[in-house]
Amino acid sequence: MASRKRGLKFCPETNDLLYPREDKERRVLEYYCKTCNYCVQADPSEWCVYVHATVIDEKDKITTLYDVTADPTLPRTRDVRCPRCNHNEAVFVSEPTEQGMTLYFHCVACKEKWRDYV
Repeated sequence: MASRKRGLKFCPETNDLLYPREDKERRVLEYYCKTCNYCVQADPSEWCVYVHATVIDEKDKITTLYDVTADPTLPRTRDVRCPRCNHNEAVFVSEPTEQGMTLYFHCVACKEKWRDYV
């Protein structure tokens, strides 16, 4: 696959940055200068201005980036039991959802992660 040349575009009259916008009447992408109103239509190979690809697996939703059990600023509870080791202390974080609230627990003894829907 040929590499696409992407980068900043500059106005030939003022050397200012050209900004992308949609011409809604013609339904095309164009670049324009905010200083002098210079405008040029974008080549179809440049129609992709930004790409953000995200893949989320169910197991990734409860993956943490650091050891939350060592974080003293997070709330702790002794009212739950770990499903793996039966220890009664866990760190938890909450996340609002459309159905209510989801609590994510992290056992301080064995680092097991589980969630509860409230």
